Amino acid sequence: MKQEQMKDTYEHKSAMKISIRKWETTDARALASALSNRKVMNNLRDGLPYPYTEKDALEYIHFIINSDVKDTFAYAIDVGGTAVGSIGAFRQGNIHSRTAELGYYLAEEYWGKGIMTEAVRQLCEKLFIETDILRVFAEPFAYNIGSRKVLEKAGFQFEGILKNNAFKSGQVLDMALYAYTKQDKQFPVRRLYPEEIQSALDLCWEVFLRFEAPEYSEEGIQEFRKSLDDKERTRKLQFYGAFEGDNLVGTLCMREPQHIGGFFVRSDYHRKGIGRDLFDTMRRDYDKQEFTVNSSPYAVDIYKHLGFEVMDQEQTVNGIRFTPMKYVG
Repeated sequence: MKQEQMKDTYEHKSAMKISIRKWETTDARALASALSNRKVMNNLRDGLPYPYTEKDALEYIHFIINSDVKDTFAYAIDVGGTAVGSIGAFRQGNIHSRTAELGYYLAEEYWGKGIMTEAVRQLCEKLFIETDILRVFAEPFAYNIGSRKVLEKAGFQFEGILKNNAFKSGQVLDMALYAYTKQDKQFPVRRLYPEEIQSALDLCWEVFLRFEAPEYSEEGIQEFRKSLDDKERTRKLQFYGAFEGDNLVGTLCMREPQHIGGFFVRSDYHRKGIGRDLFDTMRRDYDKQEFTVNSSPYAVDIYKHLGFEVMDQEQTVNGIRFTPMKYVG
């Protein structure tokens, strides 16, 4: 393998700043613009005016601001300070009072950028931490593949097709039922925030020194340290983390194109399923289930256990020993 490929071990595209926040009256223009689009309206329930005006938007925003915060969890999807869409979960009644129905939409120009998947993740995390909600469900039209992929990537499970479940625009339509339930895992996994990256890098170094450095020359150890210190390289990575409480106990990072750039679990947390959970969580972010890795000698059997296959013999570049491996799901 070429030296440049090893230098890229810790590269991945940087993510745009995506957040969910409370609605503000100043969002009315952006909200009206997003909804005055037939392509967006066609995938929503009936009842919204078209064209959708700023007056309509203001009425909605005031309604949400004055809603019961224990039952209505509705937010603007914010990208760089601009409201680009809407997401909300709404508590159900009676015996379903700990279940919430999810609804969302995004301005067309922001489709296909991973924004909605991130917003869904953030809302579900918020609900499960801050409320007593145990189950979130969504019912996109069965034909809406984009919306269904959003849910699947966010961790929702497909529960079945609801036949003839809607009548819209003169057509009888099927809907797809998806649900995400609160899981009290001992070591929950999620994507890391920028301020958590340094902790992940420190964990990588700690585990590397204990398990992998003994197999490397001094040159290889220094080369690995350099990769961790390269801020430009690190900025392009997508990190995932496993936690025990507030403590980071495992991390996996990805760079393009679908290459694992680092995968480490603290020594006292081995054999607890953390590596598998990190890998499976990462996989949900990708449509194409093909991943590569340059495995250290220590980790070859670990990757084989995850389903990776050896693609070439062991190589050494700048003191780094590695075996190219590939996963095809």
